Amino acid sequence: MRAPWFLLLLLPACGNADEQKAKLAEAEKAADQRVAKAQADGQNKLVDLQKQLDQAKADLADAQSKLADAQKTQSATSDNCKAAEAALGKAREAFKALGRLELADANKEVSELTAKAAKAPAKVKAVVNPMIQQIPAQQHAINKDIADYDTAEVETFKAVKAKLDHDIATLRGNVRTAKAKIPNS
Repeated sequence: MRAPWFLLLLLPACGNADEQKAKLAEAEKAADQRVAKAQADGQNKLVDLQKQLDQAKADLADAQSKLADAQKTQSATSDNCKAAEAALGKAREAFKALGRLELADANKEVSELTAKAAKAPAKVKAVVNPMIQQIPAQQHAINKDIADYDTAEVETFKAVKAKLDHDIATLRGNVRTAKAKIPNS
């Protein structure tokens, strides 16, 4: 029996088909492996990105907490500054009031002196009047010292107070000196 000739032609084609199926299966297997590797790499990258995102969220929460703490501290500092300014203002007013009180007391002595000097003999007036004429300049210096409290800072209060005390002592000393020159009548 004779095989048809076309079967002979198909016989090598069948061998090619098996080879091609094997190559195709191998190519599919390689492609599946590449896809699986790409999926695994993608999954790993996704996990890494999620970790980075979680870390960024934690860093942001920490930064927000620090910012809130800083704002609270700044608010407390601002409140403390306001309280210090208020205390400084009260101290200025208290020192000014004390200075005005001392000046008023000294002015009372000046009034007594001028009243006694007006009744004094001419010889005494000639000696006392030049001293009395210095008093307005001394009173002006004391008023300036009192006004200096408006610009005084904590560090300069002692210096302003010392100058005021000195000027008041000078005024009172001149008044006492002038009073001593007037005889009691």
